[in-house]
Parts: sequence; structure tokens; C-alpha cells
Amino acid sequence: MRKYLLAGCLILLLLFQAGCGEEIPAIAGDASFQAEGVSIVNKGNYYNVEIDFTCGLTHKQLGEAYAKGILKVVPNYESLVDSYIGENLTSYENKYAMYRVEDIKPQVNKEYAEEIEGMASVFSGGSQNKFKDNKISKDEFFLFNLFTDAVRGTQCSYISVYGDRSDDHRNMVARNLDWYGGSVNQLPKIQAFITYKYTDKKVYSIGYLGYMGILTGFNDHKVFAGILDSGTNAPYSSEGRRSYPLDLRFALENTKTMKEAAEFMQDPTKLYSFNHNIGFSDPDTSIILENNFSGNGTNGHKVKRAIRTEDSKLNNNVSWGIKNSIASVNSFILYGNHDNHSSNKYNTKRWNNIKKQLQNKGSTVSFEELKEVACYADGSPGTFSESGDVYNKMTLQMVIFQPDTLKLEVFFRPKNIRKNPGNPVFEKITVS
Repeated sequence: MRKYLLAGCLILLLLFQAGCGEEIPAIAGDASFQAEGVSIVNKGNYYNVEIDFTCGLTHKQLGEAYAKGILKVVPNYESLVDSYIGENLTSYENKYAMYRVEDIKPQVNKEYAEEIEGMASVFSGGSQNKFKDNKISKDEFFLFNLFTDAVRGTQCSYISVYGDRSDDHRNMVARNLDWYGGSVNQLPKIQAFITYKYTDKKVYSIGYLGYMGILTGFNDHKVFAGILDSGTNAPYSSEGRRSYPLDLRFALENTKTMKEAAEFMQDPTKLYSFNHNIGFSDPDTSIILENNFSGNGTNGHKVKRAIRTEDSKLNNNVSWGIKNSIASVNSFILYGNHDNHSSNKYNTKRWNNIKKQLQNKGSTVSFEELKEVACYADGSPGTFSESGDVYNKMTLQMVIFQPDTLKLEVFFRPKNIRKNPGNPVFEKITVS
């Protein structure tokens, strides 16, 4: 069964772009939660979470414990998530989104599905999918975890400098997440730094409470990754498709090198519902996986699921030319790949501003200077669609990371103010 992209989602997204500056009250929960296998600590502007898979609990039991902890620290979690879904979908679209979830669920890793089901069993919605009832049902929680796969596209950027362009010759990455945060800042109220702890490995996610995939994350082999949607207007299909944020978690959990992780996500047998880019980095360098499986090619070529490096040939009228660096916005630019870049002002303006700001830093770039590139705005953060600001009204997170040293700083949009501040404050996060 073929399904098409939900009508009106982009329009709705644009309608909600304009932020308001008033403070939004939050419902106070416990400062922390500790139980077997789960730890959650309120760090003020984000939650520090550890999920310990070595404790002997099953994935479903850990999901249950995690959900109980979330409700302790964020008592109105269900209403936040339910209202966020309701703001991105009409009741009519919600019904078809549930069909998409049913298509994708069979391909979800069994252990991840058990975690989600365990969490859903704690929430009050049960099996009743009532639209905008301030409760989370099992299907709605799967929808929340499959949001990028079943609902809408999002916007992001990815910038990396390494080799002689890095002032200490270590690779550095800047990754911005530009999402609609909700009319009352629903997503910023549940933003989190999450550690998945296993017997022989750890994986880290910069995301949201209860969201089990990877939007931005890395593993203890120092492989870093971030997703960037890249729509081609190809007909949408969810039949037999996989979740790429959940697959990216699996890749980080089960590979040791950037090359292996990229090859896992590039595997032609893995079909996804939405075309996308993934930025990958390790201590030495960075690459962009252009994961296009359904858009038309250009210059006589077919679609491409291929790796882009700084030396790759690019499509006509696209240039980079900054040695020892690479970047991505929400478009494909490899030669012969679908051109969703040149006519898209959302992409071209940010691409050009990233190039200009990086070039302005000279022949070497420091950690703080890369942060300045990620924070570029012509004045106060502007609208995503018009300004071309790298840091804009839609930016929810900015991640600056050095894989070799695990140095991590993150800007999280303040929980209680929708308008992004002119001078964003970064949290220094210690990686265990």
C-alpha cells in the first residue's frame, strides 16, 4: 500500500516558525529519579539520563522503569507529547499516520520495540488512540518514536573541520537541529543527554526523553553521527520501510568505525520512507552519506546512496572548495544525485552562509570559532525560510563535538522561552 506525504505538514510547520518571547510555565517534577537500570537527573535545561542494560532487566522492563522515571521528573510528559503530535497533524492525518506506524513497526529492531512497548504500558492511553486527549497510547508512542519516518521532514546543518584546518589537527563537528519545538515549547521541556550502557560499549544520544532513536549521537569508539532530512518530492511509501534514526542507533551500537556505520546505513536492502543525509565523523575526518533511494538523478545518472567527501565532484552550480572541511544542509549535492539544492532557498542560503563564515575564520579554525559558525545569524536569529541564518528561530539544539577528546558542548533552547536568545549559552557535558 502506497501512502503519500501528509498534506499540510510543511504549511503547519511554517505557520509555527515565528517564536514568541513570553515565558512558558513548566510543571515541576522531582529533581532526579533513580531505579534499577535507570537514572534521570534534571540539569536545569536538559535531563541527564543513563539506561543500564547490564543490570539484568529485559528491554521491556527497562522501558517500564524509564517511563516511570520520566513521569516523576516531568509529570505532564503525556500531555506534552500528545499535544506535540496534535500540533503536527490534523485528526484526519493522524489516522493515516497510524497506518504508517503499522507498516514500519515490523522492521523495528525487536529489542527497541520492546523498550517502546514497555514505556507505553506505563502511560495512561492504553490501546485507545484518542486524538489530543493529553494521554499517550501505545500506537501514539510508537508514532512519537517514528516521527521522522511517518510524519514530516525536518531541517538541520552539519559542519566539520579537520587536519590542517583544525587548530589542533583534531576533527571538530558542529551540528544544528532545526525543528518545530511546539507552541508551548513541548520538545525543549523534555530535551536530554542519554547514555545507553552495555557490558562492552556505550552509546550517547542528544535528543529527548522517551525518544529511543538517534537524531544526534556517538559511541565510545568515537564515531559521531547526525541526521538531516533531504526530501525529493518522490511519492511516500511506508510499506516494508525501516526507521533510520533507530537503525542509526543500531549502527552506533554495533560498529566500531565511521566507514562501517556508513555502510550499514547505506545498505541497499534497507529501505526507508524518507530520503536523508547523515553526517558521520571520527577523530580524523568527516563524511556525508547522501542516502537517496527514490529521487531522480541528474546529468544522466540514477539515484545515489553514496558517500560524499570534501573532494567529491558536485552537481553543476554547487561548489565548496574549503580544504580539510565538509558541510551539509538538507539537500543532495553529489554529482549525478537528485538536485533538491539549487532551487531551494532554505538550503542555498544556509549553504552559502556556512561557506562564507567558515572562510572568514581563515586557514585554521578553533573550537570556539567553529561554534561561532554554527551560531551565525544576521542579527537576531531569523526565520528559517527567509533569513538563511545557520542559527535561526527553529534551532532547538546546537552540538559542538570533538570526537578524539569527547569534548562536548550543547546549546539547548531554554525550556521556558520560545524565542531563541541572541547569545546562545552552551552546556559543557562530561562524557563518562
